[in-house]
Amino acid sequence: MIRIFLISLILILSGSPVLAEAQHGLSLYGPNGLKYKDSDSFVYANPKAPKGGHVVLSDFGAFTKLNPASLKGVIAPGVGNLVFQTPMDSSSDDDEPFSQYGSLVERVELAEDRMSMVYHIRPNAKFSDGTPVTAEDFVFSFDLIKHPEFHPVFKQYFKDIKKVDALDKLSVKYTFSIFNQELPLITGQMIIFPKHVYGDPKKNFGSDFDDIAVGSGPYMVDKYEFGKFITLKRNPNWWAKDLPKNKGRYNFDSITWKIYLDPVAQREGFKGGDFDIEMVNSSRDWALDFKGDFLKKNYYIREEVPHKRVAGMQGYAMNTRKEIFKSRKVRAAFAMVLDFEWSNKNLFYGQYTRNENYFDNNPEMKAKGVPEGNVKKILLDLKKKYPKAIPKTALTKPVGTPGQGIPIDKNIAIAKKLLTSAGWKVGKNGFREKDGKPLKIEILLVSPAFNRITEPYKNNLGKIGVDASVKVVQVAEYEKRLRSFNFDMIVASFPQSRSPGNEQRYMWGSEAAKMEGTRNYIGIENPAIDELIEEIVKAKTRKELVDNIQAMDRILTHQFYMVPHWYIAYDRVVYWNKFSRPKINASQSPVLNNFIEWWWWDKAKVKKLEAARAAGNPVN
Repeated sequence: MIRIFLISLILILSGSPVLAEAQHGLSLYGPNGLKYKDSDSFVYANPKAPKGGHVVLSDFGAFTKLNPASLKGVIAPGVGNLVFQTPMDSSSDDDEPFSQYGSLVERVELAEDRMSMVYHIRPNAKFSDGTPVTAEDFVFSFDLIKHPEFHPVFKQYFKDIKKVDALDKLSVKYTFSIFNQELPLITGQMIIFPKHVYGDPKKNFGSDFDDIAVGSGPYMVDKYEFGKFITLKRNPNWWAKDLPKNKGRYNFDSITWKIYLDPVAQREGFKGGDFDIEMVNSSRDWALDFKGDFLKKNYYIREEVPHKRVAGMQGYAMNTRKEIFKSRKVRAAFAMVLDFEWSNKNLFYGQYTRNENYFDNNPEMKAKGVPEGNVKKILLDLKKKYPKAIPKTALTKPVGTPGQGIPIDKNIAIAKKLLTSAGWKVGKNGFREKDGKPLKIEILLVSPAFNRITEPYKNNLGKIGVDASVKVVQVAEYEKRLRSFNFDMIVASFPQSRSPGNEQRYMWGSEAAKMEGTRNYIGIENPAIDELIEEIVKAKTRKELVDNIQAMDRILTHQFYMVPHWYIAYDRVVYWNKFSRPKINASQSPVLNNFIEWWWWDKAKVKKLEAARAAGNPVN
C-alpha cells in the first residue's frame, strides 16, 4: 500500500489527473458494476473441483505457429488463451455486460477522467520459465504492437493507447489518446509477452517465434507436431493457481488437440473415442448423427446448452473491392436469392433462425421497426453530411434480410430486375455481362461441409444470370487469401459482445479496409459508419452506446453487404461420460471454452464408463 500511495502522490504533484482508489477490477459502469469481491470465486466455478486427467480435443485445419500475435500463419489451438495471459480477466457472467478482474494485475487505479490508469502487477507473477513479470514486460508488449509483422487486428484494437510508462518495477501507467469508456478494460486484454524472450534483438518477431511459446498462463507447451497435434500440460507451479478467481479452474493435467483435415473423419473420430468432446456446428450431423447404441447406453452425452450471447452476423460476405460488388443493387440481388425457408426445412432440420441484422438475439441492441427518436436524428444528421453513405431505406424500413418471407420465385424475378437496372444484361450463354465483362464470381470455402449449403444458393444465382463457382481450399491457403482479401465471396461471421467498442473498427472501418489481415473482409469504406464507430467508442452512457449501435446496424443492414445466414440460441455438444461440471454454465462463453476452463475429470465416471464398455452394458 505504501508503494501505491507514493506513486499516486507523485502523479498528483506532477499535475497528472487524479486517480481513483485502487480497485481489484474494472467495470464499464464503474465500481458498482462489479459483481464479485476480490475474495470471491465465480458463480460458474466449483472451487472444490479436483485436478487430474488427460483430455483430448479436436481442431479442424492445420496450424503453423505458436506465436499468438504475428500476422502470418495459423495459430495452434489453446496457445493464445492457455499459455499466454493478459493483465485482466474478463467475466463471463450473464449479469456483467463488461467487467474485468485482476489477473497479472493486483490493483488498478483509473483516473477520474478515464484518460489514464496505473496497473500494480502482482509481485508473485511469473512466466513459465520462472522469470518474474515486471513493468518492463508490459511496456515491451505495448511497443511490440508497432512491429510491422504484429497482427493488424491488435493494432486497431489498441490504437487509442497513447503511451505506456513503467513507474517502478511493478507499476505501469497507461495514457490514452481519446476518451473511450471501455478503453481501460480493452487494455486489460493485451497479451503480455516476456521481454527477455521475445525481445531478443537478434530475432524477428514475425518469423522467429513460430515454435516458441513462453507465457505466464496455466499451461505450457509439452509437445507438438505442426499440422498434426499439440499437447499442453498444466503448470504445477503456476503462480496464479491459488487466486480466488482461479479456484476450480483449469483442472485437467494435460490437453491434446488432434488436427483433422476432413469433417467426416473428425465426426467419426469422436464416435470412435479418439477425442472427448465436440461442439457440433452442422445441423445435419446434429439431427442424424450421435444417436446410436453408445448414446442409448449413456457412453456419451448429447446436449443442447442454452446461451444468451449476441448472435452477431454470419453470411456470405461480398468483397466490395471487386467491381461487381460496388453496386448496392447487385448486392441486394445476391442477398434476395438465398432461399432460407427451403434450406432450414431441407438442410437444417428446422434448427435455425434467420439473421436479420448485425446484433441479433439481443433485445436491447437489435433495432426494431423504423428508426425513431434519437436514432432517427443520428441518421438524418449523418445523411446531410454523407448523402450517398446512407440508403433511404435505412430511415424508412426496419432491419431485415431483403426478400425474407417472400416466395423465392418472386425474389428471383425482383433480383433479375435489379441486375438489369444495374446494367447487367443476359448474354447468349444465359449469364449476364456488362461492358464485355461476365458476371462471374467464386465462392471460397474452407469447410467441405458448407458445400451442400452453398450449392443450392449457387443454383439460384444461376437462375438470375450469375456464373458462380464454389471452391474449397485448405486452411493455410484460405487464411492467406483472407489476409490479402483475395476472394469474391466467403462465409464470414462477425461475433458481437454485449459491449461493442474498438473491435468495430477492424470489422467495418475504412482504415481497416486497406490494412492486410483485418476482419473488414467486405472492404467497407463508409464515412458515416466511421463516424458512428467513433461515437460508439466514446459513448459515456449505455443509451448513447445503444443508439449509435442501432444507427450503424441500420446502415450495415440496408447496404446489403452480406447475404445473411442464420443463428441458433444454444450450443450443441457431445461428450464422453467421464466428466463433471459446475451447476451454472457461463453462457456468455461457448460451452467448449467452459469445458476447458471449468469442467473436471471425474475418476468415478471414468471407471464406470470403462467397466460398462468392457461388458457392453449401459452406464448406470
